[in-house]
Amino acid sequence: MIAAFLRDSTIRRIVTLSGLTLMVPEYAFEEIRRHLPTLRKRSGMPARDSERLLERLAGYFTVVPADAVARRLREAERIMAGIDPNDSAYVAAALAAPCDGIWSDDPHLRRQRAIRCWTTPELVAELTASGMRF
Repeated sequence: MIAAFLRDSTIRRIVTLSGLTLMVPEYAFEEIRRHLPTLRKRSGMPARDSERLLERLAGYFTVVPADAVARRLREAERIMAGIDPNDSAYVAAALAAPCDGIWSDDPHLRRQRAIRCWTTPELVAELTASGMRF
C-alpha cells in the first residue's frame, strides 16, 4: 500500500487496475496515517493531493477486522518467530481471511512457509499471463 502511495508505478497499477481483492489488517491504515507526513515528504506530494490519493487507494483494499487478525495472531507469531515478528499481523490477516497468499517484496515474509508470498514480479507475470497489460 505504501509503495502504491509513493509513486505511480507498476504496484499502483496492480492495485488500481488488476481487479484483485487486496486485503490488509485494519491497523494498516492507522499506520499509514501515522507516517503520512514522512510519506508526503518522500513522495513530494502536497498535503491535499496526498489525502485524496490515500482515500482513493484505500477504496481498493478490503480491511481484515482487528478481531479476526487477533484470533490468528499467536499462530502467526509462531510462524514468524526467528524471522520478523513485526510482520506477524500480515500473516495473521492472511490466515484469517481466505486468500491466495501475501503480496510483498519483503524478504522476511518470503522466509515463512505457511502462506504463499507473491513478489511483485511474480504477480506481474501471473497477471500478464491472464491478459492484463501494464
